[in-house]
Amino acid sequence: MQAQPFDAAPYAQIVRSLFARTRRVMLYGPDGRLWWSEDGADALDVRARLEQVLALMRRKESAAATTLARTDDPAKGLLLPVGEDNASPLAWLGIVGPEPRIASDPDGTALAQSLRPVLLLLARELAGTALLRRQRHASLQAAEQTAELRWLLATSSQAGRGTSVDRLEATLDASAAHLGCDGVLLWLADRRLERCVMRRPVPSDELEPLRRLARGSLAQEVAARHRTTIVAKLRETPDSELLPWTVIATPVESGGQHHGLLMAFARRDTRRLTTRDARRLEQIVPRVLTATEIEHDPLTGLPARHVFEDRLRAALAAPEANDCVIYADLDQLHVTNDLFGFAAGDEVLRRVAALWRDHAGVRVDMASRFAGDRFVALLRQCTLNQGRVWAEAARQAIEALPPPPGRAGLRVTASFGVAAAVTGDPPEHVLAIAETACKAAKDRGRNRVEVFAHNDASLVQRRDDLQVFRDLSDAFTQDRFLLYAQPIESLWDPTRPRRHEILVRMRDADGEPVSPSRFISAATRYQLLPQLDRWVVARAIASLEPHAATLRARNLSFSINVSAQSLVQPDFADFVRTTLKSADFPAELLVFEFTESAAISDIDAARRFIERIGALGTRFALDDFGTGFSSLAYLKSLPVSALKIDGSFVRDLLTDERSEGVVRAVLQIAAQLGLDTVAEFVESEAIAARLRTLGVTYGQGYAFGAPVPLETVLAKLDAADTPAPALVATGR
Repeated sequence: MQAQPFDAAPYAQIVRSLFARTRRVMLYGPDGRLWWSEDGADALDVRARLEQVLALMRRKESAAATTLARTDDPAKGLLLPVGEDNASPLAWLGIVGPEPRIASDPDGTALAQSLRPVLLLLARELAGTALLRRQRHASLQAAEQTAELRWLLATSSQAGRGTSVDRLEATLDASAAHLGCDGVLLWLADRRLERCVMRRPVPSDELEPLRRLARGSLAQEVAARHRTTIVAKLRETPDSELLPWTVIATPVESGGQHHGLLMAFARRDTRRLTTRDARRLEQIVPRVLTATEIEHDPLTGLPARHVFEDRLRAALAAPEANDCVIYADLDQLHVTNDLFGFAAGDEVLRRVAALWRDHAGVRVDMASRFAGDRFVALLRQCTLNQGRVWAEAARQAIEALPPPPGRAGLRVTASFGVAAAVTGDPPEHVLAIAETACKAAKDRGRNRVEVFAHNDASLVQRRDDLQVFRDLSDAFTQDRFLLYAQPIESLWDPTRPRRHEILVRMRDADGEPVSPSRFISAATRYQLLPQLDRWVVARAIASLEPHAATLRARNLSFSINVSAQSLVQPDFADFVRTTLKSADFPAELLVFEFTESAAISDIDAARRFIERIGALGTRFALDDFGTGFSSLAYLKSLPVSALKIDGSFVRDLLTDERSEGVVRAVLQIAAQLGLDTVAEFVESEAIAARLRTLGVTYGQGYAFGAPVPLETVLAKLDAADTPAPALVATGR
């Protein structure tokens, strides 16, 4: 398969989030070549159908091709055209659904409709990638035309990468050096992009008239004449004084569209610009346009992300750097797109970009549109407080933006994060903490500014979650999760069978264990708990199934935790039922635990789950009981078999009378309802003894055993059931 520079993994994750039972996702090119798949391999059934679809399309039978591609049974492989024109799609998205299919699974038509926004986003990114490839190819061809342009290409390509100079700035700088002028100024009106490089310092009162002319009368003249203009004697107005400059202004045009102008300027008394210089400036325009496309966002004209990162990296390498990074995310731009269309959303982005580039007369060192509705700015030699003040002023300015014509009622706001950037800081770290502060601003109500502070526990936790999230996502594909088990012991009745709770552990890319609190926090924040719960259920049942006879003989049960995120998913119970029915494992040996807060937050979902899974014989327990005592009426409608007393009341049982009071209250409730009780975090024999006196049924914690790999527990059970070898007497 030919390598294709496109990673469809994020879209595969979106597909799976919308249709969790998806088995495989592939992306094919318009000619049928496999561009991407989750395992690098093709799907034979989908491949065969794709060949038939392409054959129909070559015969102009588009309707028949669409019908064949969109089968009613996704299990046989569904092909969805990517792009607005189904007769000439940009690509084909292949999806293989579950086998066997169940009643709740959507058919091909319903699935295609639900995935339409995903296909539109994928089409836009594919179109942008193709355009960028064409532009890069065109730039390489243009660079080969003359030796003069080859030299310019080498100069601009070598400069700027890994330094504070981006490729466009390097191209303009090389142009100024090539022409021997004082400076070069680029103004693209359609993108509101201005860049100016100078070979020697120019006082601001002399440069500002040039900037105004480039945006005003000079820009209008070259646009009207569509040809290069040389002005030897320059005035800003007919009545103003003669400026000390001679200039060449050439139009920047492509595909019949006028974008702006490129202007070279030099002092009249030191350098006379000629028609030969004008021809050279004209030759430079395609190179400048290409650099602009590569280095800048075509919608807003702001520098691209990699340009900003290069500039930030150079700033942090400078001695005594004391800078600020401002990260902004527009609030709910998707609502604008939904109500007024994408054209309105694009207009909002352009307006914000114009403000972001030159807010309140303060020209930032670098401003960038990172992606979508996210903007970043670098303020040099700026304290955190100064950065906060700048961000707050920018927030107010964005909020005060008037609605575009015909968009009455459109209100734009943004959330801001501010982070310090000092010499030696890794750029990735600075950007991550600025984004963390921005996300915290969204969490705390939107349309506000948050400054990252290392003593803000919630911000630090969010930053840690973001760092773990990337590793957590890879862990699913690289199978870096492990199952552990911790014993749950009877405290006072030796005839009661021993229990275990199944726990999940994770290792990082280097094989080192990751703290459960860290990856569970990240999985909770980024909605990955349902995927993790499904992995645990499937792997636990598969691991226990070979030992079913031993477990049944000993009446040993195993508890599996279910998160609130999974509990509210309508198809999660179906997944558990299917997994249990397909395994030869007694369901009565499983106990599903969910927290009291999860049950209270959606009592109907908890009841439905218990009814669906309990019909197979499983039991249920309420975890962390005692933390949600606001109402106990829900207990009457939840047929659970055990209450697990939250560990916060068990840890200080011997030193806090209130904790013992809560434990006693839980015991009274359990006795009235005929339920077992389990005390978590039993860390010492003294605590176990007190719990035993109080009448708690079971204890769990390091006093009885630390979590160990599940396979170790099962191996010991098998070894205990294996008869000892017979002793054979031998003589001498």
